[in-house]
Amino acid sequence: MTISRFATMALVAFGAAPALAETYPANGTGMGSVGSEQMPVRDDLILVHTQSSYDSFEMGQEDHPMSSLSGPCFGAAMVEAGAMSGQGYCHLTDADGDISAISWTGTGMGETGRTMGTWTVMGGTGKWDGATGGGDFDAGPTEDGGYTNEITGEVTLP
Repeated sequence: MTISRFATMALVAFGAAPALAETYPANGTGMGSVGSEQMPVRDDLILVHTQSSYDSFEMGQEDHPMSSLSGPCFGAAMVEAGAMSGQGYCHLTDADGDISAISWTGTGMGETGRTMGTWTVMGGTGKWDGATGGGDFDAGPTEDGGYTNEITGEVTLP
């Protein structure tokens, strides 16, 4: 009887423990396309409706949780007197069908017109439920007419 109680307590104490979260570096490149609409207001003020779509992310590891993400991002930006600001969201789905919600905030533009800013994992479904993380991004057109988003940071899955 005492052994049975001890075994039950051990199962409850150790068997019911939550899985440990795993943190991954999020340094890679998202590849896709962009279709933004620029709406000039005056010479020094432009509003931009942003839309991009990601086909894949190259994360340096085939089994990285972000490597199979794909889907749309959207938002709005303002360029005033050469300074850019904006924000938006991404609805990305991985190969397992799990969804990751990501927010982004544009904080500036590079010399070649690429958008720079920060991104934050808001959570999602499946493996992304309760996920956290974020970092920096540098997104825009490439010389060959493509679109890339260079990201750095980290992601933690529960």
